[in-house]
Amino acid sequence: MSLLNKLPKMMLIAGLGGSLLAGCSSDNKEPAAEGGDTKARGSISSTIYDRGSVPSGMGTIEDNMWTKWINENGPADVKFVAIPRWESQSKLNVLLASGSAPDLIFEFGTSIRNQMFDQKQLLPLDDLIEQHSVEYKALMEKYPQLKQAGIKSDGKLYEVGRMNEVYPLVSVFIREDWLNKLGLDMPATEEEFLAVAKAFTEQDPDGNGVDDTYGIGGFEFGDNAGLFRYIFNANWVNLGEDGGIEVGPERLKKEAEFKRALYEAGVVDKDFLSDKDGSKSKQDFLNGKIGIYAFMTNDYMGFASRELDTLMKNVPESKLKILPLPKTSAGQFTTVWNNPVQMTAVVNARAKNPEAVMEYIDFLVKPEIGRTFRYGIEGEHFKLEADGRPVILDQEKYKNEVSWASDFAMVYSRLEEGKYGYAETQFDETIPAQKEALRLFKEAVDTYMTDLPVGEGLTHSEHMPQLPKELQVKFSNVTAAVHDIYTRAILGGTNYTIEQAAADAEKQWQTGGGAEIVSWYEEWWNKEKDNVLIWSDFYDIYEQQRSAYQAN
Repeated sequence: MSLLNKLPKMMLIAGLGGSLLAGCSSDNKEPAAEGGDTKARGSISSTIYDRGSVPSGMGTIEDNMWTKWINENGPADVKFVAIPRWESQSKLNVLLASGSAPDLIFEFGTSIRNQMFDQKQLLPLDDLIEQHSVEYKALMEKYPQLKQAGIKSDGKLYEVGRMNEVYPLVSVFIREDWLNKLGLDMPATEEEFLAVAKAFTEQDPDGNGVDDTYGIGGFEFGDNAGLFRYIFNANWVNLGEDGGIEVGPERLKKEAEFKRALYEAGVVDKDFLSDKDGSKSKQDFLNGKIGIYAFMTNDYMGFASRELDTLMKNVPESKLKILPLPKTSAGQFTTVWNNPVQMTAVVNARAKNPEAVMEYIDFLVKPEIGRTFRYGIEGEHFKLEADGRPVILDQEKYKNEVSWASDFAMVYSRLEEGKYGYAETQFDETIPAQKEALRLFKEAVDTYMTDLPVGEGLTHSEHMPQLPKELQVKFSNVTAAVHDIYTRAILGGTNYTIEQAAADAEKQWQTGGGAEIVSWYEEWWNKEKDNVLIWSDFYDIYEQQRSAYQAN
């Protein structure tokens, strides 16, 4: 039997095999409806991201073993349209303008989906889901936040998405072996943070007799760039203590003061401005020359195989520990988290067969289908252990045939698999870097998943609204100008103080359209605040997820 005709065994266990196999019959009809009528199989079109990742000999992202599998086992005939992953806005603009955009549009970019809504390119989904959905409708009933996040300003539902696991997106690592060698405690305040960074810079923690270490990685570009913003919650749009919204540069001052103190103490590479993408700073950390560094760890498995494995090989004696964000004059915060309620797809207002689109969405939502795009075909690419753990049978075959297929599962909520949908169960502890990464992942969850406020402003960026185009330009210009002002003050010594910079930043804000921007956000917040998911909502979701995981 060919791969394309094989369904995952769990589909048969779930009692779904009969209906799906019937959907693959030679007459291309779905099973007879009650009363003996047959329902014609629909034809739809759908986008699929093109990341250039399809291996040689496996076809293209629009025509490959998985597109064929979908068309043989799914409820509709699907024509796939490739969208370059990092040029999706321009490609979609062309397709929409020409009237040739696909029926179902998968897009991670919130601003791109918002633009399509503003241009009235999207189909409202309330009635479609109510009348024609089973799987996604049930998922929304289980997770009402999906509906909340999918509603637009007119009160109608336009977006579908998935539930993700909540865990830290950024981890701050400190060289614990350096702390032990120098007899230092973990820094808990901004003053202690500075003192430890200074000791890492001046006291030869690597013991090579050369003045070649720094306390902290560069704080301007690369992975480390957001660290101080999180420490001070130095964001432009924040939740006020009274439940209102605060917009403006006021919270940036204390972050700049601390950066200036670090710079003047010589604990950061003074050439950080020329390290445009942060690559030098990262390499210095991986070569054992930096004591404190923040990484984007949205993919701890990738972090294990790349950065952590490199550090363990380059500096075998290194020992990392997760560093909580220090208490500061601005308060204490925690790092940014993964977005648990992620909108990923919309339906074109011109879709000729919305019912077939909904049937296809329902198909993709099923756990057994989502798991197929993660692990492949059971018996071909993976097996299930007695406890339900999926195990890859042949890593090379998996890499060639499955590893690039994840974008077919953009509405799949992985945690619906149960225990083995959680990140903690994905590590292979027989591999040293993964074993160490699992230790750090657990430590990061314990450290950062708390009820402390998240230092990322009001909410995750994917839940923030999009300013009108004219205000977008003003906001972009004024934030860039204020950034330059504070950078001058960080480097300026007595020639240009932080106090002067704060006054100039406020002046720049006022003359650059600040009042208009504040007014727009306040109006939006007053109207939409009951529908906006914020960090406290995400923490509630996290607690629910942990309870479910521990119960498995």
